[in-house]
Amino acid sequence: MKFSTNKTKATAISFVLVLTISAILTAFPTVVAHDPPWDVPTWCYITATNNPIGVGQTTYVFFWLNTFPRTAIGAYGDRWTFTVEVTKPDGSKETMGPYTSDPVGTGFAPYTPDQVGAYTFVAKFAEQILTGEPFPPGTSGLYFGTPYVNDTYLASTSDPYYLTVQEDPIEGWEEAPLPTEYWTRPINTMNRDWYKLAANWLGSASAAHNVGPTRNFNYGTGPESAHIMWATPMWAGGIMDARFGNIGYQTTHYSGLSFSPIILNGKIYYNVESHPREGYRVLDLYTGEELWFHNTTGPVVDVLGTQELSGPTFDPEGSIGGESLAFGQIYNYDSPNQHGGFPYLWSIEHPTEPNTWMMFDAETGNYICSINNVPVWCGRGGFVGPWYEAGGTQVYGKDGSILWYRVDARNNLLQCWNTSRAIWYREEWNTNQYWMWRPYLNYTFGGIYGYSLNVSVPAVSGSMLAIREGEFVIGGTSGKNNGTYVEQGNLWALSLKPGEEGTLLWNRTFTPPLGVPDVAAGLFGAGTMSGPTVDPEDGVFLFEQSITRERWGYSLETGELLWGPTEPEASMNYYGMEDFIYQGKLFSYGYSGELIAYNITTGKVLWTYTAGQEGYESPYGNYPLSLACIADGKIYMYSTEHSPTQPPWRGSYLRCIDASNGEELWKINHWGSAVIADGYVVGWNAYDNRIYCYGKGPSATTVEAPMTAVPLGDSVVIRGTVTDQSPGASGTAAIADKDQQAWMEYVYMQQGIPGDAIGVEVSLDAVDPNGNFVHIDTVTSDMGGMFKKMWAPEMEGEYTIIATFGGSKAYYSSYAETAIGVGPAPAPIQPIEPEVPAEAPLITTEVAIIAVVIVAVIGIVAYWALRKRK
Repeated sequence: MKFSTNKTKATAISFVLVLTISAILTAFPTVVAHDPPWDVPTWCYITATNNPIGVGQTTYVFFWLNTFPRTAIGAYGDRWTFTVEVTKPDGSKETMGPYTSDPVGTGFAPYTPDQVGAYTFVAKFAEQILTGEPFPPGTSGLYFGTPYVNDTYLASTSDPYYLTVQEDPIEGWEEAPLPTEYWTRPINTMNRDWYKLAANWLGSASAAHNVGPTRNFNYGTGPESAHIMWATPMWAGGIMDARFGNIGYQTTHYSGLSFSPIILNGKIYYNVESHPREGYRVLDLYTGEELWFHNTTGPVVDVLGTQELSGPTFDPEGSIGGESLAFGQIYNYDSPNQHGGFPYLWSIEHPTEPNTWMMFDAETGNYICSINNVPVWCGRGGFVGPWYEAGGTQVYGKDGSILWYRVDARNNLLQCWNTSRAIWYREEWNTNQYWMWRPYLNYTFGGIYGYSLNVSVPAVSGSMLAIREGEFVIGGTSGKNNGTYVEQGNLWALSLKPGEEGTLLWNRTFTPPLGVPDVAAGLFGAGTMSGPTVDPEDGVFLFEQSITRERWGYSLETGELLWGPTEPEASMNYYGMEDFIYQGKLFSYGYSGELIAYNITTGKVLWTYTAGQEGYESPYGNYPLSLACIADGKIYMYSTEHSPTQPPWRGSYLRCIDASNGEELWKINHWGSAVIADGYVVGWNAYDNRIYCYGKGPSATTVEAPMTAVPLGDSVVIRGTVTDQSPGASGTAAIADKDQQAWMEYVYMQQGIPGDAIGVEVSLDAVDPNGNFVHIDTVTSDMGGMFKKMWAPEMEGEYTIIATFGGSKAYYSSYAETAIGVGPAPAPIQPIEPEVPAEAPLITTEVAIIAVVIVAVIGIVAYWALRKRK
């Protein structure tokens, strides 16, 4: 969501006014009723933001009285009513409103002028008699504002306010661009467009990460590379001891290890999964460093196989004192008194009290408060109730409240239980603190006050299938068509629109697809018809049959069959025919090792991705596929099984697949699921029982050149490095995207070094002595991270040399600078001439030749004379 600068100003001004008048409200004493009622004079005021303003730009007009409605208390009591008269530059008039004030008597409205010139605004307050309605709950019409009921507040008109509208628009705040370099939280709120990068993982994926029809969804970006930021042990892992051969430590099975983290504000929270399960750990998302450990207190409660398998304290996981984390929350509270969010952690396993939830501050882990008497149909809030108490569905509200919806079929009620509503209400105050978020510390709030919705509905049957807060809830039954008889299916929709909650919007029947006979069902009912899965955004509902491996699509509007049955999917999908919906596509996956993308409205197969066998170790042929998470048009899948053998089969990968075309963007050896937050995928890898963080990391570039000046015409060697600065492998070479899998498996997983891996591209540039930019070359670093280049400068003077790594899918960008000096070229070497004495006679060439001949003749004569003597 992009926020309007003007709207933010409007909110800020309103906030200041509220703070001022709220102090008056708090201090104002209770007085007796007036007899006769008062006639109170008023003064009306008006102003606007952004004066002057450009034509076509929006300003906000504020209006208020000198006093607040004396009966107003939070969401209850009277409000002032205003109108605004506008006179345009051409003399025409228009009336804005009527507008209802907030509880402190202030109102505002946007206005967009369409003419250049002077506008005049006048606010008008009509005479108003206070009634005190609506009354706060539990007050029976008697509360601190009662003495002012029937008082008359006289009409008033503001002084005119003049707004200048010019042709040229007013320049807005210059937004900071999205980062190309490494970043961490907190994200400065001045950088409003950076909201696209902030994405938490609140756990409880079925509730927190359902967006429209898509589950396991994350709003942020998704990594496009197998680059690893860090890895840290979660428990003992890998091969144990030579005497056990190639068998490793335990991984996932039944009550084995698991990893279901919450990631909130750059922190990873995960429950300890080794026995005894005594608390939770908190890691830094960006470094893997352990920030703190929350250790619960109290005795170890019943552990499977040692005690009676019943009772409120029974815990088959062997926890100490409870308090294990269930999910996180960001509560975005907004009222005239407060604005902004709060990060919380929730445990739904109180150490001693059943059906009691505990709330903790996410920054410190400190306990804040509890809610007791949580309805038994809210998750794991206690014992399993009768059938009419079952069926609660968790969603996160638009403000981040934790909501549980259900239809009480016995009493024909549509109910919503809301954690925020329960905390607003404190029993001894006998009031709802709607306009202040003040969770009372170390206090247990009553869950019976947490119902934000409890309305009668027509008789409907079945379970809830889709919930859209403030819009509708869809539910129904699947029906049956087993070849022997047909039982019609039924879908219905109830309104959640404010003021119309529980109204039946529509009710339709349909004939379900023909399935197999009931007697053909496998173990635990496997292979029977499954559905309907409701997709309101695309207007369809779906069925699938795992025995025949077929799918069907129906129109949500008419209940008629749109497509199906499809061609049978691979046989291994009998053991699990899973699916999810994303970007108008139905994705099917399972033990077949195929991810199939169907057009959800036509049933046409758009593409198929196959996780093919490598070697011969997978017992399933292809590697089975499961959904980890979805973000930014990318699907992250993993491979595992219900109870992995030892040693585990190899070839289990974490895979990133393009949702638009099925292209594999990257994969890496990783056994286990993963989640995503702030652009990082985090998962536990059962191959070594370590937690891995995948994503784009920081880089560092260095560059150097000769420290002394070189003569013009000589070449210099420019050299440097580009290295990975991620916490897990700081100082290692930065490697090309295409080689990331092999390189990361070498660095982190003890695999062989990829001999053909290459580094990254580096742009070498210079600023010459005249200030001109000169591109030298683009070079590629090697597997050690080094790059080099010989270069001959073309003029004398000082040069700045810049090495720039522009970033990749694995690393953020970095650069470095150095300098070289170029001096004059050396003078050319001149030949040395011999000196001739001035008095020496000139010897001609001919004379020289005769002299040589004479010397040679004398030598010969001497030689023969000597021989004769012998």
